[in-house]
Amino acid sequence: MTLEMNRPVSQMYRDNRFRTFSDLMNDMFNEEKLGNTADCSTPPANIIESKFDFRIEIAAPGFEKSDFKIDLDKMMLTISLNKNVDENTEEKCNYTEFNYNQFTRSFRLSDKIDTEKINALYKNGLLQVILPKKEEAIEKPARQIKIS
Repeated sequence: MTLEMNRPVSQMYRDNRFRTFSDLMNDMFNEEKLGNTADCSTPPANIIESKFDFRIEIAAPGFEKSDFKIDLDKMMLTISLNKNVDENTEEKCNYTEFNYNQFTRSFRLSDKIDTEKINALYKNGLLQVILPKKEEAIEKPARQIKIS
């Protein structure tokens, strides 16, 4: 489908308005797309903020902590994994919804992060990268100032 900028919206969709739900599903889940794992090879991530730190959580079960690589370069945190998995020649995978054997996720860090204190742990299929806040970035509680 091409983007047509000079036609009204009602005319742009005229060719597709009589397509059935079945046709749309067949286009989404055809054999070519089912074999393509590009859309499902990036594990989901959560970014959580507490008073003292940020935490990036990446769900990637079935690996060892040594399989991951975490780099920091100019406030860009990159988490990657590249693990070769032995192919089973006796079995054929007919449908794949996830494949985390190779991925890269990058996160631009705020200047609020104390980059010297970043650490990570991997437990029960969850990679956690802890990003401590700098002392000056930690929100101070409200206080009352006495007048002298």
